Amino acid sequence: MKKIIFFGLGGVTRVMAQCFYELFKNSSEDINFVFICRDVAKSQKSLSKMEHILKISTFVEIKDFSKAAEDIEKYKENFAGAIGVINTSAPGFNNDILKFSSILGTNYCDLSSDMYNDKTRKSFNFAQNEYDTDFKNKSIFALVNAGISPGITNFLIGEKIIQSDKNNKSDIKSINLYLLENIVSSQIIFSWSPRDSFSELEENPNWFENNKPVSVEPFTNTTWYKFPHFNEDIEQYPISQEEVLSLHKSYPQIPTIRAYSGGSEIELAKNLFQLNLLSKSSPVCKESGMSIEEIVTGALPGLKNPEELGKLLRDGVVKYAQFAAVAEITKENIVEITGLSFGHFLDLLDSPYESATYITYPAGIGGAIMFFYTYKMWEKDNKNINGVVYGEQLPIKMGMEMSSTVKFELVKYGIDIISHSHSINFCKGGCHYK
Repeated sequence: MKKIIFFGLGGVTRVMAQCFYELFKNSSEDINFVFICRDVAKSQKSLSKMEHILKISTFVEIKDFSKAAEDIEKYKENFAGAIGVINTSAPGFNNDILKFSSILGTNYCDLSSDMYNDKTRKSFNFAQNEYDTDFKNKSIFALVNAGISPGITNFLIGEKIIQSDKNNKSDIKSINLYLLENIVSSQIIFSWSPRDSFSELEENPNWFENNKPVSVEPFTNTTWYKFPHFNEDIEQYPISQEEVLSLHKSYPQIPTIRAYSGGSEIELAKNLFQLNLLSKSSPVCKESGMSIEEIVTGALPGLKNPEELGKLLRDGVVKYAQFAAVAEITKENIVEITGLSFGHFLDLLDSPYESATYITYPAGIGGAIMFFYTYKMWEKDNKNINGVVYGEQLPIKMGMEMSSTVKFELVKYGIDIISHSHSINFCKGGCHYK
């Protein structure tokens, strides 16, 4: 019997739990879940339409995730025998949950990092790296930034680099990552918390140009990109993204690494930003001390619960949604392109995944598949896979056969894989840019 512990029970968690249920079932293995949450009754209600998951789940209420390690002894029977601890709550808890996982002596996974703490800003290193030696000594792994982007994007870039450069003596000039988050709806619907999304977009994006860190102003240095399976060019805005730091650490010889994003949600954020409606420094009411940003984000609609989202799909409120992430790896005379696209959001209706959004679905599927196959590899050889592990490191550790299996699983879940190349001359004249 396998057991996986989750911290938090939101949309991504539900997707991962369902995907794990299917992956382990297909491999003829039983799986149980432990959900560590702040409110057990609320968390159980969020799984009301997933009775098969409820039947194999235990709930542990811990109000403060930062102190979870202190409660291990209290709930040791619930945690005993776990094969993985997964943080699907806020990335600010990553290291607290890494400590929890280390004490248990089990593998760990998270989906994103806290990019804006002072230590990461100054060191260009993720906080999770502090546990690398500890996890190596215990022969367990910490798979970090393992959702869809970051996560599967890293995996596909790592595979492409291996295929194009067997000896890792790269002549790669740059890696540019382009993201699309686009939803067409008769109502404003957010895939993430508006407050969290806008806070990130206000930060100065960080890149690497000619091996030097570069900070740019929000919504400047824009470009345009034509995504596969999408009808129009999308304006792309610089963002800070985990892939930039991760790829720089894994491939320090690559001089330029940048990330951009565009689509309906970022366009809304841009408009609010340019109207100064995301200002934290301009109190509107001196008595309450509320800033313009707090008033605006408080007035915006919040995240939809599973029942609300399902109704929006059935009522035709959501017309179309697509998530895509494409990386262009530029060498002397050729551009290697790799990435993914998910545009089958409406197909989730009346499936176990209908409570997901067009972003939580691919993020949860990507995270579950990455952890599952990393765990399978670790089961066979924990000397090859231990310590802190990034997605781009997995293809060379897994080998091409298992890497192909990972991509096959993604396609099976409706995530299209993009892979091709063209000459530099082919792109001249506006192949991808305006």
